Amino acid sequence: MHYLRVRRHGNPHNGIKNHAPIEERFWRFIVKNESCWSWIGNKALGYGRISTGKKPYVLILAHRLSWEIHNKQKIPEGMFVMHKCDNPECCNPEHLMIGTPKENTQDMIAKGRKRVVTSSGDKNGKSVLNEEKVRFIRASDLPHAQLAKLLEVSPSCVRGVRIGRTWSHIK
Repeated sequence: MHYLRVRRHGNPHNGIKNHAPIEERFWRFIVKNESCWSWIGNKALGYGRISTGKKPYVLILAHRLSWEIHNKQKIPEGMFVMHKCDNPECCNPEHLMIGTPKENTQDMIAKGRKRVVTSSGDKNGKSVLNEEKVRFIRASDLPHAQLAKLLEVSPSCVRGVRIGRTWSHIK
């Protein structure tokens, strides 16, 4: 079969080219806007990704590659490349800066991108208990099942309060 294919289509290895250098492939996926340089290639969670082109294939974040290309140096071990513009697909080196994990977290908090944790206690909209019921559960000697039936909650809800998994802020 292989020989028939070669006779029909020619040498299967003709026309196969090695990958272009990563820097050349990087520029194929950049669209320069007024301020940000948008990545139009492969993305994950909004961040551009590009393959090294060598086996084993490794995906590199495009903004990190952009920083390395424009600064002509490797990113120091354990450091982050942060966006001043808050646009994850941006690869403009003027919008990128190096920072420690702590600086990255502080930047996220300062820009209001920190995920808000759900409120605890009465402030949580899904709460079926209140502080009075929690104190009653903790003071009672009744079994979980009986208390649960009395307060119209599940036995695991009562158990969670008693062991301190939930409502731990109430003494």
